[in-house]
Amino acid sequence: GRIERAGGRYLVVDTAGLRRKARVAKTGDAVEAMSVIKAIRAVERAEVVILMCDAPEGVAEQDAKVLGLATDRGRAIVVGLNKIDKLSQAELREARRKARDVLTFAAWAPITSLSAKTGRGVDRLLQKVDEVHASFNQRVPTGELNRVVEHALQTKPPRIRSGRRASIYYAPQVGTHPPSIALFVNDPDLFDPAFRRYLENLFRDTYPVREVPVRFDFRRRERKSLSELKGGG
Repeated sequence: GRIERAGGRYLVVDTAGLRRKARVAKTGDAVEAMSVIKAIRAVERAEVVILMCDAPEGVAEQDAKVLGLATDRGRAIVVGLNKIDKLSQAELREARRKARDVLTFAAWAPITSLSAKTGRGVDRLLQKVDEVHASFNQRVPTGELNRVVEHALQTKPPRIRSGRRASIYYAPQVGTHPPSIALFVNDPDLFDPAFRRYLENLFRDTYPVREVPVRFDFRRRERKSLSELKGGG
């Protein structure tokens, strides 16, 4: 349904709850299978996916699978730990820690707690949806982005491989939702995982995209490096 709040409008597509895998296997319920299909379709259409989990029971395997699907599709995500009215503060802290441990593959996704029954935390959840949606559509001017990339190369350059040094020629942002950066380089294979992680973390630290997925696409192109272009060589 449609929700209006503080001037903002939301189209919310609700899906049926997904039970734990053991319960699904035991019942063999066709309705459950249809619920999974509907959840997948909702993820495909959404920009922000709110994954509601049962805080007292913890993040179920089915929850993690839906979140994995949303991550693969590059969707913004907010994890909601529901039913906190049943937990003490210590139990809630433990529930958040366990959720974070399970969802390491989407460590950037924010986790917020609420009680749909009492309404506690619902406004905070919607505020977080607003924040990640804005981040999801973040745009960075090419000049600024290239300065960040050049800083990364100077601060923590990739290891030299077979006598070849990695070069980045140009790095424009090519899309939003999620923020997507194309890096035109001499050879994508020269950029080791450590440098790629460093570049992503630097981008997250520099711009308000810490809580959304970001994509970096390394593309081969023969061209002068950023430093050569800057020097006019």
